[in-house]
Amino acid sequence: MLREQGIEPARAREETVRILKAAGIVATGGQPAKDALSSIGIDVEEIQRQANANFGPGAFQYPRPAYTPDAKKALEHTLSEARALGQEKFGTEHILLGMLAAGEGRGLEVLAALRVDPDGLREAVLSRVARDAS
Repeated sequence: MLREQGIEPARAREETVRILKAAGIVATGGQPAKDALSSIGIDVEEIQRQANANFGPGAFQYPRPAYTPDAKKALEHTLSEARALGQEKFGTEHILLGMLAAGEGRGLEVLAALRVDPDGLREAVLSRVARDAS
């Protein structure tokens, strides 16, 4: 859906990193936690390699990021959006709708930097969900 809106993943990642850095949030890749585990003999990279080999790329990510208040709000809206559409499970389309419904957060800052119209994106997602449901 985002690609249909002209958003390429690499560009979205770049904007995300830029916005986080501007906010003083620097991604460390969990290095302090990895170092602590390594000091007791746990190789996080090896665990990740094995999980990817057995369960597919991206199956294991460490560390799991803590949820910000904005992320929690978006996830609450995600559930509401899925329910409003009569669906018991939610997918990435519902997460995007939840993020848009939350009305604030870094994700929306990224979309704004990429010049995405939130209302237009919401309508496109709803149209896709309706089309896929039929």
